Amino acid sequence: MGRVAWFGADASPPGSEDRLWIEPLLASRVSRFALLNWGEGLVVGVPAGEAERFAVAAELAGWRLRRLGGVEVPPCEPYKPPLWPFPEKLWRGGVVAVAKSAGKWLRSFGEAHLLQVGETPVELPASRRALRSYASAYDWRLVFLCAAFTFPGGDRRLPRSILKLKLPRLPWRRFAATPLDLADLTEDLAAGGGYRPGSRVRQLQLAPTLSLSVGEGWDNSLLLCGAPGTGKSSVLDLLLGQLPEGWSALVLDPTGEHAALAGKGFAVLRAGIDVSLNPLSLGPGAAFDIVAGVVEGVWGEQLSPIVAQTLHRAVQGARSLRDVYESAERLWRSADREDERSAAAALARRLRPMLHPCLLGEGSLPAGRVVVDESSVEREEARAAFNLTLLHAAYQAAVRGLWRGVVAIDEADRLGDSAILNRIADELRKYGVSVWAAGHSLARIARKLADAKYQLYFATTDPDTLRVVDPEGRILPRLQPGQFLLRVRGWGSRVAAARELPARRFEPKPPLPLDAVAAKHGVDGVELAAAFSRRACEALRRFTQGSASREDLRVLREMGLSEGGWLTKLGEACLELCAEAGI
Repeated sequence: MGRVAWFGADASPPGSEDRLWIEPLLASRVSRFALLNWGEGLVVGVPAGEAERFAVAAELAGWRLRRLGGVEVPPCEPYKPPLWPFPEKLWRGGVVAVAKSAGKWLRSFGEAHLLQVGETPVELPASRRALRSYASAYDWRLVFLCAAFTFPGGDRRLPRSILKLKLPRLPWRRFAATPLDLADLTEDLAAGGGYRPGSRVRQLQLAPTLSLSVGEGWDNSLLLCGAPGTGKSSVLDLLLGQLPEGWSALVLDPTGEHAALAGKGFAVLRAGIDVSLNPLSLGPGAAFDIVAGVVEGVWGEQLSPIVAQTLHRAVQGARSLRDVYESAERLWRSADREDERSAAAALARRLRPMLHPCLLGEGSLPAGRVVVDESSVEREEARAAFNLTLLHAAYQAAVRGLWRGVVAIDEADRLGDSAILNRIADELRKYGVSVWAAGHSLARIARKLADAKYQLYFATTDPDTLRVVDPEGRILPRLQPGQFLLRVRGWGSRVAAARELPARRFEPKPPLPLDAVAAKHGVDGVELAAAFSRRACEALRRFTQGSASREDLRVLREMGLSEGGWLTKLGEACLELCAEAGI
């Protein structure tokens, strides 16, 4: 093999399912190439004599290339992909691929799907994924003999083969890949952009000899799963406290136990008091998805077509969830058809538990490093809707380039497995946001949260978790607090123990007693939820002290909390709720 030309490459996404991200390499008909990313961005190597035509094809495809004078590939070790078609993607790793004519592979595919019954050949059905793989080989007339690698710091000899674009002498590690297979396997290598030596990569230390690598543009997704009291929350705090400066972090904390992160520079805000979001501010489509996600995740139900149609009508033109609820109630009382009344009644029953101050405000996504203490939210439905709203707001901000970092969801079981949660978790990765999730059982954790790059399994006897991770029950039931089985996608697994974790003590705050206070004062709980906020509490405090400003009086009057210089029943109820919240 002669000289090799190396490029740092910002690769354009394919734009459709039928396109492959590696098409410039296919179109330029290079005879062999290397795709590598050891944490500093995508590096592409091609034979020097073929570099010019590759550069032209890459430019036409929208890639940005930077010619590199030289490359030093770090120590690596072979990686054997799972059986074809490959369900996993390489992350911190790479491949060397040598182009071959597809004729022999295409014939073998046909023979593998042909069964001779007597003298009659019967064609066996192939999966959609297999047919797409076949089509890619047929269209490009190419398959590739490949060797794959990961970069955990292993063999120092293998890089010499990579630098020469040679397949190493490890025949059992080689595999044949169609263009689609190779594109799928290596897609994550391009997620971080082009080669940037010295890009911000941070080692999050779990133990003296164990750390997790996180970096900008990487898939830093994390799962912590195990029984209560096994150390999940402590390890989550340990990792969050080591995130690089400048990274945003949003911790969704249903119990309030992550307040200890205040000592690491995190602001601790209370849901419904310091943080309130309006799902309708994200658009009617987002609000529809959020409500449907709560129904699916918390109750395990799908919206029936007529209830979905009713919800769709209710969110159009609505300004808040309260408007959506009132629209459903009106239809419930006035509809002529029985099926419409039943659908509206079912929707109103589902919406009522979501009417909490955390979802009836006009706030925005918190910036910086924030723990959102959700212990003030009593109902699971309201908490789930609030979390989905926060995640959707983070997604919309990430799309516009306004938010990057980590979203951590503790007790992710409570959100359930909904289509919107899986979709957001999948999309966030494309825009520089990683989702970390902690929960008790794989049966309740959304599949896109469970399929994380880093997976830490703590002690458990949960049958659903054991069935997936430890079917014979040899490891997980025997782990001690702080110990875990670490799995890294594309690397392997090992049992490890976190470094000594401090004792964590917290006193959970009681939830806001909305219904009890509303009943005591004879007011509507929905009106009380809509009126309650820190702003209203501070205005009420100054009003009772005789120091209310004109702005305070205007706010109290507009909210129906005061009238003619006296507090209304709603105002008295809100004042008591403020005292219960400690404001």
